[in-house]
Amino acid sequence: MIRPWHLAPLLAAAALAASAYWWQAEKDRWNPPPARMPDLPKVEPMPQPARVQARQALERPVFWASRRPVEVNDKKNNQALELTQSRLTAVLESGGQRVAILKRADGSTLKITAETKPWHIESFNGRKAVFVSADNGRVERPLEPGDPAPAKPGPVGARRPAAAQ
Repeated sequence: MIRPWHLAPLLAAAALAASAYWWQAEKDRWNPPPARMPDLPKVEPMPQPARVQARQALERPVFWASRRPVEVNDKKNNQALELTQSRLTAVLESGGQRVAILKRADGSTLKITAETKPWHIESFNGRKAVFVSADNGRVERPLEPGDPAPAKPGPVGARRPAAAQ
């Protein structure tokens, strides 16, 4: 008597044998599809780059400390740089007139009004002044305390020490 669980392995073995026979019989019938070239646009070759003169690189190697960009003396940027390096010490207002007094890095005084060119004072809120140039440059400077005037030696306003009385 054949039990039903003995039938499952026999069916699996028969399916495996049929698959192997089919694989061997049909493997030579398959042919790959014909190759197709893709439609590529026509590409022009790039021109050869110009030869680089390495004279500057040989004269000034990249990691030397003396290798710095060449400074361009641009008047507009020079005035903006001067304004950003100056200290705003006072802003005087009378009616609609304003005068900003700035101290340059070299110690000289710079006065900017609402009519000066190319920079003029646009606004002042008590702590910060806004300067605008003719080409829409904008610089904000905070009000900074100035250096106190040096004390003059001498007896003017001097009092005698309390021990001498």
